[in-house]
Amino acid sequence: MNAEGSRPDSERLSVLMALILLAYATARFVRLPVRTFSIELAGVFLPLQFNINTVVSVLVAGLAATGTDWLLRSHPRLGDQSTFSHWLLPTLTAWIISLPLANLPLSPLWWIAFAGGAVTLTLLLQAEYLSVDSTDKRYGFISLALTALAYGMFLTLAISLKALGVRLLLVLPTLALAAFLISMRVQALRDEKGWQPLPLLAVSFLCVQLAAALHYWPLSAIAYGLALLGALYGLNGILTAIQGGQPTREAAREPLLVAATFWALAIVLH
Repeated sequence: MNAEGSRPDSERLSVLMALILLAYATARFVRLPVRTFSIELAGVFLPLQFNINTVVSVLVAGLAATGTDWLLRSHPRLGDQSTFSHWLLPTLTAWIISLPLANLPLSPLWWIAFAGGAVTLTLLLQAEYLSVDSTDKRYGFISLALTALAYGMFLTLAISLKALGVRLLLVLPTLALAAFLISMRVQALRDEKGWQPLPLLAVSFLCVQLAAALHYWPLSAIAYGLALLGALYGLNGILTAIQGGQPTREAAREPLLVAATFWALAIVLH
């Protein structure tokens, strides 16, 4: 079967999005008792609250992962290849969207965020479907779009964590996991030489070190997010260029220029 011009199954996509949006709406309009558990980490007591928002954030992430796999199984060129790399970004995106929806008051802004999240997730699922076939003439554009969405989600997550005042002990593992998964997806889109976890772990580690250093600085949430985004983009860009065989100095030029632009914006908006 010729996959050129193929589109995701509209019925599957509609069912998946309906379930995810219903879960988001449930978190806003259904109230459950709040459970608080305290754990001790290195002598620090950390209270963890579990409520309807906690349940929904896990639920939408699971729905996005399983739903993406279900959606991609209808692609004529999927064959026996794994869908793992394709559901990383939808899973992370569905979870990140739940953060502002859980914390914004019910207002026109909440409905704008709800609609924006729905559009973003729908476009992302369609893009992931199209990216299955790397020989598709649209693949170059789709790859760039998915990369932009990946970095946009990381920026949204960093801004949300800073704006919500989440404690450092929770911020660091969250950002580390997000940086690792996003770097993994970017690497897969650029068709690098197989699975290379150690460089990606190094990228995540350096981003977390910067996040820890900036956590208590008097930065706005936007400035904080831009600074971390610049670091993640720059490190991934250098890694990709070096793996592509470029000399180190040449490999660092464009990523560092973009990173410096983000950092300059962060300084302006601090």
